[in-house]
Amino acid sequence: MKKTIVLRRGLSDQVQAALAQSRVLFFSAPCGFGKTAAAQALFTGRYVQFLSADDPAFRLPAAGGKWRVLVIDDLQYLAGEEDQQALCALIRRDPERRFIFLSRSEVPGWLIPFQTTGILTEFRAQDLALDRESAGRLLAEYGVTVSDPTLTAILHQTKGYPLALDLLADHMGQGEPYNEETVDLVRRKIFLYFEEMVFRRFSLPVRRMLLDLSPFETFDIELARLISGNSRAGEVLGRLQRDTTMFLQRRLDRYTFWPIFQTFLLWKMDQEYSHEQKRDLYSRGGLYYELREDFGSALACYSKIGAYDKISNLLVKNAQIHPGMGHYDEMEPYYRALPESEILASPALMQGMSMLCALCMDYEGSERWYQALENFAQGRNRFDSDVREAKSRLAWLDIALPQRSVEKAVELFPAVFRRMVDREISMSPFSVTSTLPSLMNGGKDFSLWSRKDDLLYKTLRLPVEKVLGRDGVGLADCAIAESKFEKGEDIRDRVMSLLQRMDKIRREGSPDMEFAIVGLLARMQVDLGRALDARKSVEELRQRFVEAGEGRFLGNIDALLCRIDLLLGDDAAVDSWYREKAPQNPQRLRVMKRYQYFTQAMVELAQGDPRQALITLSPLEGYCQACARYLDGIQLSILSAIALQRLRDSRWRKTLCAALDTALSFRFLRPVSQYGAAVLPLLEACGWKKDEAFLRKLVSASREQASLYPDYLMPWQEMTAPLSAAELQVLRLICANKSNAEIGEILDIKLSTVKTHVSNILRKLAIKRRSEAKETAERLHLIH
Repeated sequence: MKKTIVLRRGLSDQVQAALAQSRVLFFSAPCGFGKTAAAQALFTGRYVQFLSADDPAFRLPAAGGKWRVLVIDDLQYLAGEEDQQALCALIRRDPERRFIFLSRSEVPGWLIPFQTTGILTEFRAQDLALDRESAGRLLAEYGVTVSDPTLTAILHQTKGYPLALDLLADHMGQGEPYNEETVDLVRRKIFLYFEEMVFRRFSLPVRRMLLDLSPFETFDIELARLISGNSRAGEVLGRLQRDTTMFLQRRLDRYTFWPIFQTFLLWKMDQEYSHEQKRDLYSRGGLYYELREDFGSALACYSKIGAYDKISNLLVKNAQIHPGMGHYDEMEPYYRALPESEILASPALMQGMSMLCALCMDYEGSERWYQALENFAQGRNRFDSDVREAKSRLAWLDIALPQRSVEKAVELFPAVFRRMVDREISMSPFSVTSTLPSLMNGGKDFSLWSRKDDLLYKTLRLPVEKVLGRDGVGLADCAIAESKFEKGEDIRDRVMSLLQRMDKIRREGSPDMEFAIVGLLARMQVDLGRALDARKSVEELRQRFVEAGEGRFLGNIDALLCRIDLLLGDDAAVDSWYREKAPQNPQRLRVMKRYQYFTQAMVELAQGDPRQALITLSPLEGYCQACARYLDGIQLSILSAIALQRLRDSRWRKTLCAALDTALSFRFLRPVSQYGAAVLPLLEACGWKKDEAFLRKLVSASREQASLYPDYLMPWQEMTAPLSAAELQVLRLICANKSNAEIGEILDIKLSTVKTHVSNILRKLAIKRRSEAKETAERLHLIH
């Protein structure tokens, strides 16, 4: 039987520290987080007065009373303006008194002035959620002892939610095992609690709207109106946000549910809605997303109700509208689920399958679908409209497929242009950059064109821009500027000219081109030692794209910002990107994310983990070779060489020399010199002899970058020696707050052996105190 209230470790100290600085503490969390129990445990004594704003007899205490601490529970129900003003006056009247407010809502507007002046400190749900140590204590209060793996599983399942942990501990304390059946019993009790304490307190129309919206992860007011049929949905959402934190607003126009509350609502929906009602909800949701060209969300809705006719039509529509940016990653499951006969009947779907296979590095499959499309075109009357569509899509694939050589494109673009003039074909939109901040190294690698960039600029500019349409606006000027930049030339005048045309490019061109230009601008600014200006340029673009709904660029924009943060030495920002946004999955390479994979490897080098960097880079080798990605190949070889050299692996010389051979063939300087301090010692020691004058240029350019960013890609903190397997085990237990005695018992080793391991760990991590071990281990990614 539980004896005491268990609070998150350190909460009491945090509360006392806050009371020393503030007069008002505001605890904001959904029901079940133990706000009331925490207040009763933390604030005791004869001078503490407890009230509830939900009590019909609620009245504020007299100003002259003996109370020193006033605790008001359910503050979200204090709706009367007179009571609110009276409470504010009470706070202002006596600086020696303290006020503790417990609420399911966020800080209301009438209390925000106290928050902005430091009088009020807010504690949120995460401050009340139980961590590993406090969850273990709670289980112990019920007489429950579990293994470390089981405790990890429990925390993962409950997310530290106090009510869930308390109910689970109660069941386990009665002898029930921790299994799915027990978890289901706990979940049902939580849902019944939500139903009684939250759901039934809403009016019937509000309850109906909540159930209607429950299938959607995020939504806005317009979706709420369409789904619920409630014209006052915006007003209802605003009121819900004010009255409860079960309902969150991530942005001004975006709402989401607290996850476990959404699960509860879906449970209620299953009980109360018929199959036809659910089908109608998902159909309306699918239509809403389809109208906004959010095809991934629309397909998810249609798949929920098995609307395969709509899935097929939507994939065709997506391939027709956005073949170059086709959201292939999120749409792959839907393509794969279609019957082959249905794909073979649609030129748009065959084109989509060919590109999808190529992006999955299944080049054989890509060519098979290309051949199927070609057979489709040849097997019909040449005046058939489907034949014209098929030929148009074949021409598109000839240009866009990543495995097709750009050498043939020199003849291909003029030929396609002539066919367009003769109205034999029409071209769908392209994504010339594949959402990367580059034209030279975007959808395709155009390094081969760089050898004759001036000539090709004069002869191919018109046909390329005509064939690509909106995607061609500004392309030629951006491409030649980037080509000159890679060769080490000063392109400031060229970039200035592009920036002067930016308004036109935004009006008549594509966001792909805007990203390519800003990406080139940022690289130029970095090269000139103005990394802060580069970050500002990219941040401004990111804000524009967020406002314009161009979310497909954000992954690579954030990776570009991370690269700049590496240059600036902002370790915290870099580590945040790595933990939250890096792909972290080398087992299944997504070539559309290769820019992010390279960025991830850079971070791993900076974190002092060259072995992990090599693991991240290894899947890219086959792609670079198969698709003739020269610039990516240079980057791959240089980063691999840096990692190998730090591992004292002699293969680094051969790997670096391969990069230098490729760079020499195009006279590229900056793809090498951009690595500055990280690559400079390798260049000086590699012994490459093919062109010593070119090598001197590389060394000079790299030395200049090293002088601007001397710590770039240098390990933040290196261990003096690697940890042994036994030491790594002990380190994990130290980070789990185990004592030496507990570690010895768990590993079945002597206490003296544990102490030896601990001493070796501190020495190898270059730290002095055991308390520093966890932070250092996390920074070095020795634990996760």
